[in-house]
Amino acid sequence: MANILDYLNWRGDIPFSVDPFNEVDGLILAELAYIPLNGIVSPDFSIRAKLPHIHEHFDPEKIPETEKFFGFSHDCILLQKLAESPRFKNTQLTGYADETTDKMQFSAITCILEDGTAFVSYRGTDGSIVGWKEDFELGVVTQTGAQLHAQNYLNRHFARFPRQLRLGGHSKGGNLAVYAGAFCKPEIRSQIINVYAYDSPGFREEIVNSEEYKSILPKVISIIPESSVIGLLLSSLSEHIVVKSSSNGIKQHFAYSWEVLRNAFVRADGVSDSSEVIQKALSRWLADFSDEERKIFVDSVFDVIGASEKGTFREISQNKRSSYLAMVKAVGKLPPDRQTILIDAIMKIAKNAIS
Repeated sequence: MANILDYLNWRGDIPFSVDPFNEVDGLILAELAYIPLNGIVSPDFSIRAKLPHIHEHFDPEKIPETEKFFGFSHDCILLQKLAESPRFKNTQLTGYADETTDKMQFSAITCILEDGTAFVSYRGTDGSIVGWKEDFELGVVTQTGAQLHAQNYLNRHFARFPRQLRLGGHSKGGNLAVYAGAFCKPEIRSQIINVYAYDSPGFREEIVNSEEYKSILPKVISIIPESSVIGLLLSSLSEHIVVKSSSNGIKQHFAYSWEVLRNAFVRADGVSDSSEVIQKALSRWLADFSDEERKIFVDSVFDVIGASEKGTFREISQNKRSSYLAMVKAVGKLPPDRQTILIDAIMKIAKNAIS
């Protein structure tokens, strides 16, 4: 079935003045955030580069293996098609941010369209272990490091350069877009046209019940595939648009599997039974634990993973034997109370999944 790459083949020659910005365009620009563009796109908003220039200077062979995230080969094709497309080739990229610490993974880029509007694209979870830990922490803490960076990115850049904005991201990137849109300065929030969240996790209840969140909610467009798992985690209050995918199960999270017809995604009747079962199981599990127990569980899991001394899951996969041995030993070194919570959590996840 057709996907966003086919969309660029079909409609890449149609300017925005003829066919206005749509949900498929949003996913394309959200996916663009996954491409490592250090040294090609400037972090300085006064310096911009058009997509043909970016494609010309982007060499996939020079990208380290640790930065070739899932879907990298598709993203390379996407960049080429964007550079050749009359619809997008005059789009200017600027404000590239990319920072990973021992506590946070954050990246964003701003796309200035021909009509002067901007699309701020937040990267979703990459292959880094710290990025995945931060995803787990969405159900534990009120604000993650990446969410704070996403909010500051808007406040720092768009208070000085006011313009109409769209925000968006895939997976965690959509969560960052919604959070930033809700908690940025009110004068910036008033410039936002829409916020696109593509199969993105939600928030803790204190966030969705806040006045800031409720103020941005009417502008949020949440799109999830039929067998969504990530997009149904936590709370959002959004009315999800459910779309068809050419893949099955958790693989539907892969954005290139979403089916496109003309200038929209193909609608599905609703989420699958398996998606609802998993979502209910995870919700029951979260309800069974206090915030402190959730934090201990997350810290324990990632302390064990960290014992592999690898920075990404790709590296763990490439060094399975040594990594797994180190992680097994790490479980035995956890304090008894943390071992108890870790085992209890795993048992409850299994129980809730079949009840």
